[in-house]
Amino acid sequence: MDIMKLLYTNGDSFTYGSELESQTNAWPVLLAKMLGYELVNDAQPGASNDYIIRSTVEFYSQQKPDLIIIGWTTPDRIELSLQHCTHRTRPDIFSNWDTAWAKSKYNVQIKLLDEYLKVPHYFCTAWDTPIDTPSYIGRFVEWAYGTPHGPGGHPLEQGHERIAQEIARHL
Repeated sequence: MDIMKLLYTNGDSFTYGSELESQTNAWPVLLAKMLGYELVNDAQPGASNDYIIRSTVEFYSQQKPDLIIIGWTTPDRIELSLQHCTHRTRPDIFSNWDTAWAKSKYNVQIKLLDEYLKVPHYFCTAWDTPIDTPSYIGRFVEWAYGTPHGPGGHPLEQGHERIAQEIARHL
């Protein structure tokens, strides 16, 4: 009996597959098929890096996937009482938001998760600033450049295919 390897992914709407006709066309699903892996994708639209690190650590403490890929989001989101909070959903929180603090926290989160994970793992971003760690492999926006996007700015099927191909190229 073959035991399938497990791919774990996490992130925000770019990893979830927002604006696709079906999440079965999202890059995590495509990548898992390319690699012949079983997939657990914990990504959620509007997710913060707080959510990403918390849910990844929770999953990893219970199961040991063979490969982890994290699509970090902007530092300008936060999780409060397990709720995703953004400028749009909770403007009250962001009226005095300290962007420098958020970026510093983001860099600490990346370093902590990078050190914590003891299986092969790679980090991508959905926003502009690259990550300063050897596990960083690139930006979704760059990989999906020139492909159709939905009205909310998310890559559609062709963009997700390119993202999956680029990640596979780095593995």
